[in-house]
Amino acid sequence: MPQVVIVGGGPAGASAGVTLARLGLKPIVLEARPCPELKVGECLPPSAGPILEQLGLKDKLKHDGHLPSYGNRSIWGSSTPVERDFIFGTQGHGWLLDRLKFEAALAAKALEAGVDWRYGHRLMSCSRRDRRMELAFQCASGSVTLEADFVVDATGRAARIARTFGAQTIRYDRLIGAALLLQAQAGQGIQDSLTLIEAVAAGWWYSARLPDDKLMLVYMSDRDLMDQRAREADGLLALLENTDHTLRRVRGGVGVGCGIYDPVGGPRIQQANSSRLDAVVGEGWVAVGDAAAAFDPLSSYGISSAMGSGFYAASAIVDYLSGSRDALPTYQKLIDDAYTQYLLMHYDYYSLERRWPEELFWQRRHARRPV
Repeated sequence: MPQVVIVGGGPAGASAGVTLARLGLKPIVLEARPCPELKVGECLPPSAGPILEQLGLKDKLKHDGHLPSYGNRSIWGSSTPVERDFIFGTQGHGWLLDRLKFEAALAAKALEAGVDWRYGHRLMSCSRRDRRMELAFQCASGSVTLEADFVVDATGRAARIARTFGAQTIRYDRLIGAALLLQAQAGQGIQDSLTLIEAVAAGWWYSARLPDDKLMLVYMSDRDLMDQRAREADGLLALLENTDHTLRRVRGGVGVGCGIYDPVGGPRIQQANSSRLDAVVGEGWVAVGDAAAAFDPLSSYGISSAMGSGFYAASAIVDYLSGSRDALPTYQKLIDDAYTQYLLMHYDYYSLERRWPEELFWQRRHARRPV
């Protein structure tokens, strides 16, 4: 039986592992973290329903206490809020996730499917020997070397496997996010299930209610434009004075269910730019999730796209190992075509905001249509 090793145990790696196992292989997932951890990125749109169903997770989300999301509210292009209610769509509601529980559920689903899942294995190197791949990892017991017939790069934006074999990252902007987890007293958090997007002169804000009276708050701007105060909790909260609706959501206001939140730790600064690899497949490897293509959080594509790419890549791997020469080029085309459509949508949506034509953040996004 061919050996497939998946490097990275996030949504993309877990999805690839589950799918490969169900298609008859015995993949190994090697995850650098010692256990599931809280991550930024907690919103699943209604369009994620099919892949959740495919992975057997749809019913478990409600059982695990994740919150349904019934729509989003945006202050974008004008000061008047616009709401999109999922209840009028054909795909039902979305989800506001407890990422720690979600990551654990993905790993459990992989183990249930027969995946050999190993935490605490950090990739040190990857090389090709004849027709096989050799990977070196560091774990608690020391160094481990594995051989594989095929490797899945699920290492996130770092794309460590793909870049080792010459793939280049194409970056379309400089967006980063300063994310801060907030906590209200028990029962005092907002009950609003809508995610909130609010544009400001130098970027935009995102906030979403989470389980257990928590709120995720993120300020987005370009790396060279990000106010340095955003790197400290008090400074980031002070920047809320540039907002209207987000300020009222965080600090409380008139009305039932308006809570006052306090920060849990400090902000986490993370890349949030649009980027992709020039090649997502190669001899003996394929990239999935953010390693293959990463999205602006404005799109809400991140988690669902990662799981979808893991599913399609796994199917391509099985076909490739069975002798299909078209399997990997077909996966490459799938990623390329989807990203082309994303870039057009991305440009069109940013073009709707014209209130600050002199601000560099918006000038960059209005410069030219990408394709």
